[in-house]
Amino acid sequence: MKRNPITSPSFNFKHLSYGFFTRNNGFSEGIFSSLNCSIISSDQVSNVLKNRKKITDTFGREAEDIIIPRQKHTNKCQIIGSKIPKIINADALVTTRKNIILSVLTADCAPILLYEKQEKIIAAIHAGWKGAKSGIIQNTIKEIIKLGGSSMNIAAIIGPCIQQDSYEVGKEFYSNFQLEKDQNHQMFSKKNEKYLFDLPQYCTSILKNCGIKTVNNMGICTFENEDNFFSYRRSIKKGEKDYGRQANAIMLQN
Repeated sequence: MKRNPITSPSFNFKHLSYGFFTRNNGFSEGIFSSLNCSIISSDQVSNVLKNRKKITDTFGREAEDIIIPRQKHTNKCQIIGSKIPKIINADALVTTRKNIILSVLTADCAPILLYEKQEKIIAAIHAGWKGAKSGIIQNTIKEIIKLGGSSMNIAAIIGPCIQQDSYEVGKEFYSNFQLEKDQNHQMFSKKNEKYLFDLPQYCTSILKNCGIKTVNNMGICTFENEDNFFSYRRSIKKGEKDYGRQANAIMLQN
């Protein structure tokens, strides 16, 4: 993939900049090669900071203009107002501010970007199965509504993440989702006594159930595309001690 960041013609709006970054064209080495943006990885901090600067440079902003929360697979969403906390423990960010980059980091989990077109509200969501199941998507939409937005005016895009063919889970995982809702069986297929989970479809169903009509799914697999994306599952399979995370970012501009 030569483009970095990746965008979609189906998610293109005036006064909006966004992108799903690959792992390429950065400063990190080894298993973190090369655009690793995770400060909590065992990568050299100096390299991570230079990589993050590449993200802000893409948006024409300074290093202090990007907000990346500490993600813990929770359902917590943080509104970014005039005062920005030094440390943000959350898995989603929402703002009406211009020229502030909201970013979440992923390595198989689904990055979801939202744009409320009427009130000009943006959001970035880190949605792994835990966060999605516990309500991170719904909570983010609730915060958008608190700011005066409407789900009817929200456009959503799901970026590169692990796709169903690569997401093998056990029977207990499947049963856990079945207990939540009978229709969740549609999120699984079965292969050799194992189940394959469709994370982007699950996220799409939640978004649509919240009243969002426009949901774009890029359908790009992080696990299968080693040359372009970090993957937690792939790192475990290869026996690596750590892994990098790619950035996914969105910004309102003047």
